[in-house]
Amino acid sequence: MQREDQLLPLLLAFKDPKFIRYVGTDADSCLAAFRQKPIDFLICTDQLEQSDGFHLCHEVRRISPATKTLLICTGHQIDQRAFEADDIDGILTYQEMIEARGVLGAAILAASGGRRYRSQRIRDISEKASSLDLRDRDYDILHCLADGMTNREIAEALQISEETAKTYTKRLIGNLSAKNRLHALILGLRYGLTSIR
Repeated sequence: MQREDQLLPLLLAFKDPKFIRYVGTDADSCLAAFRQKPIDFLICTDQLEQSDGFHLCHEVRRISPATKTLLICTGHQIDQRAFEADDIDGILTYQEMIEARGVLGAAILAASGGRRYRSQRIRDISEKASSLDLRDRDYDILHCLADGMTNREIAEALQISEETAKTYTKRLIGNLSAKNRLHALILGLRYGLTSIR
C-alpha cells in the first residue's frame, strides 16, 4: 500500500491475523520477502511506494505462477489496467471493502477455487466503459481535457482548427452522455478512460 493509514482497515478485514505473513508499503520489500518464502496469496493495492500493484502482481506471478493475486483499487479513479488485467485473480475497490462486508472474503474464496473475481463496482464500470462508442479522437480529446486544455490548446496540440476541436469536444460530451466538459472528464476518470497526469 502507498499510504500506511489504509493498512488498518485491510488488516481488520481478516478475522484471524495469523494468516498475514507480511505487511509492507512498497513493492521491493514485498518481492524480497516473497523470494525468501513464497506465499499462496498476495493482496496488494494499486498504488505502492515507488511502484504499483499491477506491476507487483505481474512480478509475483512470473516468479510463482501458482500464487493467487488480489488487487485493491484505492482511488476514486480506477486505472484502465484493472479492466484488462486477466492474470490478476481478483480485483475490488477499497471503498467496497470498507462499505460492504465480505467483499474481500468473496475475492479470496473465488481465487482459491480457481475463479476470477471482479467486484460489483469493477464490473459496473467495465460494462459501462465497454458499451461506449468512443473513437481514437474521442480519447485524444479526453486526454486533452485531463490536461486542462482549452479548445484553442486542444486545436494546437492535435493540429486541428479550433472549430474542429469544439466539434470533437461536443461529440465526446454526447458519447459519454455528459452534461459538460467537466462532467465528461469526471466520467472519463471514473471509467478509467484517462488519467490526470
